[in-house]
Amino acid sequence: MTSNNTVEFTEDGKPILPSGINTLTILTFIGSGLSLIFVLLTPFVNKFFLGFMDKARTSGAELTAKQIADMEKGKAVMELTQSNMIPLMAIGLVSIALCVVGAIWMRKLKKDGLWIYIGGELLPVIGNFILLGTDQFTGVVSVLMAVALPLLFIILYTRQMKFLIK
Repeated sequence: MTSNNTVEFTEDGKPILPSGINTLTILTFIGSGLSLIFVLLTPFVNKFFLGFMDKARTSGAELTAKQIADMEKGKAVMELTQSNMIPLMAIGLVSIALCVVGAIWMRKLKKDGLWIYIGGELLPVIGNFILLGTDQFTGVVSVLMAVALPLLFIILYTRQMKFLIK
């Protein structure tokens, strides 16, 4: 297939897609599909959990001070999300589209695809931070999903930049 630093070509002169770009773009398409489902379901999931928290608080069960504080913090984030639902969903949908377009362009070995992809990964990080602040980071999982995973993919794609020849 490919050597360490150059793109190989078929006998008729067409570039062969490097395996790293192939793998990353397939993972991007899968992740974008899952993200699309999540973005579209966010209003329903958010309302469900807000109702669930209200029921838990009024159920009469004994809750510790930490449980009550954690519940109130989570509820505040969900209420903030609910009040910013339209811009958050718009940011999510635009970022998914940018990531998919960037991945498609990178499959065609176009350098601009990397920059489009990076924009798609950074848009929700920056947009969500502007709308939700640090309140959105309620635990390790939220930090991993919001920051670490996009950063990892940006690094992995950037390492493939040497193969983007168009």
